[in-house]
Amino acid sequence: MRLLLNGSPRGKGGNSRTILTWIVQGLEQAGSTSPPIVDLAPDPMRVEHLQAFLDADEVVFAFPLYTDSMPGLVKAFLESLALADKARLQGKRVAFIIQSGFPEGIHTEALGMYLARLCERLGFINLGTLRKGGMEGIRTMPPKSLAKIQDQFVQAGVELGAKGNFSQELIRTMAEPRTFGWTGRMVVKLLVRIGLINRYWDQKLKEHGAYERRFDRPYQTIAHKRLSDAFLDKSGLRAPG
Repeated sequence: MRLLLNGSPRGKGGNSRTILTWIVQGLEQAGSTSPPIVDLAPDPMRVEHLQAFLDADEVVFAFPLYTDSMPGLVKAFLESLALADKARLQGKRVAFIIQSGFPEGIHTEALGMYLARLCERLGFINLGTLRKGGMEGIRTMPPKSLAKIQDQFVQAGVELGAKGNFSQELIRTMAEPRTFGWTGRMVVKLLVRIGLINRYWDQKLKEHGAYERRFDRPYQTIAHKRLSDAFLDKSGLRAPG
């Protein structure tokens, strides 16, 4: 039995759920039956979620990048697996899909290596980890551009259904570009200067009444400020005035 797990905190409204529906399309094209999609949000620790994972022979786990790592609900779920019966984990076939708003693949590299190590420690058979950047923009992407991304994930589903894993070629292609070259960096700087690159995020901030507070520093507590003041006073580095 195959299971698809959605680890997005947005649940059914997240891009990870959309990706898994594309994977299903590919599996169907390869002649496989449509597997169930289970959303971990809002409660990743439900017994039913863990039981569904343990009962499955093969699991595809999709989730977004959160501050260069995974969402807390995904971490909580994986830690609960570490406490499960080891005999029910050994040999389980597991694939991962990490989607990120950052367009450069370097942002998901460390997490990809962590997941490979996780498979080794828990005794999983690693079917591969797809890492795809620039995914937050699919919500406002032109249909033609969106179709290209969809085709990649449908192809991933076809490979999984026909060959039992994600090919190294597809894994490599989806993670590109690792970093922007000189031309790419210049384009990004231009988009920042004319205000296009932040248009989507500014819109979200305005929708939630947070636009005027976008430069706030919520983690700079009073205690941190006092320590900073004490250091500057003692070092003599405080700017005049």
